[in-house]
Amino acid sequence: MKAIFRKVKKVFHAIKIQNIKAIIRYIKNNGFKGLYTTCINKIRFGTVILDEYKTWMANNEPSKEELEKQRKYVSCQNLKFELIVMKTTESLQNSIQAQTYSNFVKTEIQDRSLLDIVTNSTSDYLVLIGEDIVLPEFTLYELVKSIEYRDSIMIYADNDTIIDGERKNPNFKPDFSKDTLTSENYLGNFLVIKTDFLKIHQNILQNLNKNIIYDLAFRVSEKTRKIEHIQKVLFHNITTNMEYDTEDEKKIIADYLKRCNLQYNEIIDGRYKGQYKVQYAIIGNSKVSIIIPNKDHIEDLEKAISSILEKSTYRNYEIVIVENNSENKSTFEYYEKIQKENPNKIRVANFKIDYFNYSALVNFGVEHAEGEYVILLNNDIEIINEDWIEQMLMYAQRKDVGICGAKLYFPDRSIQHAGVTIGTRGLAGHRFREIEEKDYHRDDYINIVQNVSAVTAACFMVRKDLYIELLGFDEKLAVAFNDVDFCLKVRTAKYLVVYNPYVEAYHYESKSRGQDQESEDKQKRFAKEYELFVKRWSKTIQKGDPYYNKNYRLDTDLPKINYNKIH
Repeated sequence: MKAIFRKVKKVFHAIKIQNIKAIIRYIKNNGFKGLYTTCINKIRFGTVILDEYKTWMANNEPSKEELEKQRKYVSCQNLKFELIVMKTTESLQNSIQAQTYSNFVKTEIQDRSLLDIVTNSTSDYLVLIGEDIVLPEFTLYELVKSIEYRDSIMIYADNDTIIDGERKNPNFKPDFSKDTLTSENYLGNFLVIKTDFLKIHQNILQNLNKNIIYDLAFRVSEKTRKIEHIQKVLFHNITTNMEYDTEDEKKIIADYLKRCNLQYNEIIDGRYKGQYKVQYAIIGNSKVSIIIPNKDHIEDLEKAISSILEKSTYRNYEIVIVENNSENKSTFEYYEKIQKENPNKIRVANFKIDYFNYSALVNFGVEHAEGEYVILLNNDIEIINEDWIEQMLMYAQRKDVGICGAKLYFPDRSIQHAGVTIGTRGLAGHRFREIEEKDYHRDDYINIVQNVSAVTAACFMVRKDLYIELLGFDEKLAVAFNDVDFCLKVRTAKYLVVYNPYVEAYHYESKSRGQDQESEDKQKRFAKEYELFVKRWSKTIQKGDPYYNKNYRLDTDLPKINYNKIH
């Protein structure tokens, strides 16, 4: 008895005042026994660490009292749903009957065609529910609240998995992203579509593949941008062993590519089952200019250039070294040597300014580039894969894409860059920074091609004419934020930014800037660039990164759950 008392005393001694509200809500949902068990299991060095996801649920999902209020809610539009169920189970049926919003009918698809169901439906929205899922009580209520504020055509939501009776593994998703959807069905087995839209576009319902929900997500997205992502958990998977009909899903992707007139060679399997990579066809034989700013540091530069020359399977490229006030004789001797050895591949463009301005350097390099496409590359990059140019070119050549970026590693193969999140620490940050390969997970979005808000200019490709049209890098941002600023300009111009993990390189970060990075002058310059970037993009930062779920924290580069009250 004394031992138990000591444990309980230790728990309550460790509880901090700022956690009280979360703990009260946690008790309402999980009881005192749940709180006690969680705390005892999570005590570390005298600090209580609540299960982050359970704390998120306690803070962000309705209490029993709030659920009762929902049952009394009257929709101003009297919205009606038709639940299209692929397979009814007892648990799914119970979850449907428990819905706090009751204006719905349920239809089992069985041998009926979706076209027949749509034609005869009197509902406002169809809710397609796949196999092996159940719904929380508030699913339809949350749909109503979202629809009443927005005229959405297609809606999807976040989800989690029920394992041994417990909700775990929340899948907090990005907003709609066509390249992410092509890489995997990240939307899941739950989709809501406006009925009148399907009645108008009945051709969408013809010859659907077996995975109806995945197929419809593509088909609807081709005809509307009114796609809503509700960043709340509105369905639960009830199996951890998801079954993927990879051949059917590859056919769905192939049909989508054909409808969009996107030429490809093959669709290959990704790192995990149910993930895919489109090998787009390279159209023509466009020249690619690789722009490398440099000041001395020829050990790094030699490693970069050697990796390009030795590994690149795409042959129609040139390397433009932008020379910026190097001081060592050995640097110029190296320039002369490599130009003689590679007369049609390497040129040196001399740009003399008496201070470091990365934006000015790359702008100068692009002006001297002969290629239709340009790759901006730091001099401390070492290429890993042979088809790195092809992998960027197959995306950069698409009319809807502005930039294609790479997956970069530190020398120990931990992540240096896997896309950039807007809003991290109030600005922007490299996603998954310092994560080791052994810690990758299927749903962490490291290893699939996807759309992001920005990528690092340490290695990215852009069409030269687009770069010039958007006036290149802002030279007022001499060192910091220039690449993110340019990516946001690209997105503002309605082009996509693509992160491609199949472009791999080592990045020996920060060497290209030289020493004395903490000098007073550099601190003043950084402060000035910081102020300019924040002033220019404050609304974008405040709005949040569309490709990064608001249920994740922004004080870290890792996708850690923000368990505070958000909704």
